[in-house]
Parts: sequence; structure tokens; C-alpha cells
Amino acid sequence: MSFYEVETWVPKPDKRVDHDAMIRSWFAFMKTHQKEMFAEWKSARYFREVDRSTGQPTGRFIMLFEYVSHEGFLAYKERRKDWSGPYEAYKAVDPYQFFDLETVTEQYWMPEEQDLWLDFSES
Repeated sequence: MSFYEVETWVPKPDKRVDHDAMIRSWFAFMKTHQKEMFAEWKSARYFREVDRSTGQPTGRFIMLFEYVSHEGFLAYKERRKDWSGPYEAYKAVDPYQFFDLETVTEQYWMPEEQDLWLDFSES
């Protein structure tokens, strides 16, 4: 069963251009190294939060990571914890250096009653 990690943040005010470039570098790195370094990942999705009424950006960003399971999430985090081996190169594209760390949030989600889920694209 999938396990989800949801992270949100606001870029440092003077680092927005660097932030955007690093996010693109991060995705390129992930695409190149997914099989050998991120086998427990099913997906990574990137969002910009917007105001409900106006659709205008709030300045907050969201990353939704989907892992194959909670156990896979834990195995990945354990393997990467000291940034050794191939993860040393990963740290070089880690965009956290451009995040206002006071704004970072993390939440973890597990699917519930998937038999009730609806997917209208399959109709």
C-alpha cells in the first residue's frame, strides 16, 4: 500500500530564482537516478499553493512523494540518512538550501478505504 510524504515550504525571499533552478535540477537528477537510488519511490509531484478565490500564488510550494509502502519509506530514509555513497551527489541538488526552514512542514499519509475512491478518468 502506498505511503505519502507531503512537504511544504516557502523559498527564501532573495533566493526564488535559485530555488526554481534547483527544483528543475532536482527533478532531472531524480529522473536519471531513480532506479538505483530511489527504488522505493512511486512518484514525486510538485505544486504551487494558490489562493482559493483568486488563483493567485501564496508563495508556498508543496511536494508530494509517493512511496511503494511505509516500509519502503523507512528503508529509503535509513539508507540516505548520512548522505554517503551515491547520496552525496544527491545532496548537491537538494533544494533545501533555498527554503526558509522556518516554513517547512512535513505530513505523512496512508490510503484509507481505497475501495471507496473514485477515479473519473476511467469512466
